[in-house]
Amino acid sequence: MPPRLRRPARPDRRPRPARGNGVAVPTTVGGIFRLVLAGNRRWLLLTVGAGGFMLHQVAEALVPVLIGVVVDRAIVPRDGVALGMWLAVLAAVFVVLTMAWRIGMRSTVRAFSFAAHDLRQLTVARVLDPLGMARRRAAGETLTIASSDTHRVAGISWLVTGQLGALAAIGTTAVSLLLVSVPLGVAVLVATPVMLLVMHRLSVPLEARSETEQETAARAGGLATDLVTGLRVLKGLGAEEAAADRYRRASRDSLAAALRAVRSRAAYQAVSTVLSVVFLAAVAFFAGRMALAGQITVGELVAVVGLAQFVQEPMSRTGFLGVELAQKRASARRLLLLLGEPTVHSPVDGVVARAAGRAERAAGTATVTIAGVFGGSVVPPVTARAGQVVGIVVPDGGDAGRLVDVLGCRAPAPPGAVVVNGTDLATLDPSTGRALVFAARHEASLFSTTVRENLAPDGPLDERALDASGTAEVLGHLTEGLDTPLVGRGQHLSGGQRQRLVLGRALHRTEPVLVLHDPTTAVDSVTEARIAAALRGFPERALVLVTSSPTLLAVCDEVVTAVAAAPAGSDRELVAS
Repeated sequence: MPPRLRRPARPDRRPRPARGNGVAVPTTVGGIFRLVLAGNRRWLLLTVGAGGFMLHQVAEALVPVLIGVVVDRAIVPRDGVALGMWLAVLAAVFVVLTMAWRIGMRSTVRAFSFAAHDLRQLTVARVLDPLGMARRRAAGETLTIASSDTHRVAGISWLVTGQLGALAAIGTTAVSLLLVSVPLGVAVLVATPVMLLVMHRLSVPLEARSETEQETAARAGGLATDLVTGLRVLKGLGAEEAAADRYRRASRDSLAAALRAVRSRAAYQAVSTVLSVVFLAAVAFFAGRMALAGQITVGELVAVVGLAQFVQEPMSRTGFLGVELAQKRASARRLLLLLGEPTVHSPVDGVVARAAGRAERAAGTATVTIAGVFGGSVVPPVTARAGQVVGIVVPDGGDAGRLVDVLGCRAPAPPGAVVVNGTDLATLDPSTGRALVFAARHEASLFSTTVRENLAPDGPLDERALDASGTAEVLGHLTEGLDTPLVGRGQHLSGGQRQRLVLGRALHRTEPVLVLHDPTTAVDSVTEARIAAALRGFPERALVLVTSSPTLLAVCDEVVTAVAAAPAGSDRELVAS
């Protein structure tokens, strides 16, 4: 028995600074916020938006002041000319605040929309990165990050412009109160930062609860997506109850986290409202006493009360700064985890061999040699050339999936285990490797579009592929044929119909090497035999079947069977043993 050798460790795959839509990927929460606020010159839009909202708030704060002026200078002295003049000034202020609001709203909406688009582009670019992702996330979780989390993070645009407007309102109110009475103005200037400090301290636990809420919601959403997608399989296995229990637990965890976050938010809102009401009541009380003592006029009392009522909304908005920022930081951290996910392949792979791989593809040759350890199975040497069909039997289903993922460049290839057209697949960058080999997963899904767009979205239909996959028979049962929309990714079709459409899509691919993983497990024996015979009708490509089906293996030019690997040793030594 050969001595056991320790398998050399592969280098760690680290995240790389990828790009999406020409935007560099941030690596910190602050970097994400800077991208939202300043990326692609959005700071110009936000400057205009903040200026519009600040002018709107200043003008709105001046309304109660002008009403007090009207009382003192027109109504009390009964001066009709002064009344008309000050009403005209008041009308002009309303025009200014209306136009300022429109400008601020339009600019902020544009900045928010562009920022959300950039974040979604970064997310999609990371998910579709040819180097892959070390962690496979559920579709629902990825969708939650790409939609709700990016939307929430981009909302920092609204937070900044809205808070600047609120601060302008509070500042205008404080100055107006100082002009009326120095003690009142000082009280506002002192009480406001104290209240903001208290509210900031109260928002700390809410940030952690918001992050937990979003994580559990994404987990439950991903589980629900998987449950609906595999419903037919679960019914066939009789595992509906177990799957439902698992989703029920995830849903309850999500509900509990959401309730904790909502309770924290409600408590935070209650404290913020109480502080604002107490502050406003105190201002109104002292202003009333000063009016009774003759220290301020009736118009000034009206202005003070009006300012006290007006400032409640911007102060409440400022008090919620901690809550909003906590939620956005939690979403930004979730987005960072996705963007910074380590890659499956090394970003330096293929720098030397990329040009050679493309030249080989252009030559039109198609030869693949497989020999190595995949998971816990050793595949003996086997070569598939153009026009040949080769079968590989891997008894372990997980190892079979691992082999298909390696051939499809979704997992790193062991050095020397896969050679395509004389080039080691491990030395090719994933894009070049995928241009040479297409490896369809057994559990591949259909898209929620028409049958035609599922089969050949980028080119004409191939009658050979339709006949060989049995798709032509499926089309006969669809009311609109190739133009039939597949609702819910084809959930209304039977398992055999979906599998034949997936096979038809794979046969429409143009890569010179095609790998199929158990492509006929959901069809009857007669259909399987017909498909197996038709798979030999593609002489321009090399076909590799990873399957244990006797019917498919019977049409192969060569069949090899993988064996269990020893627990230690390098790939080459294990194959040799």
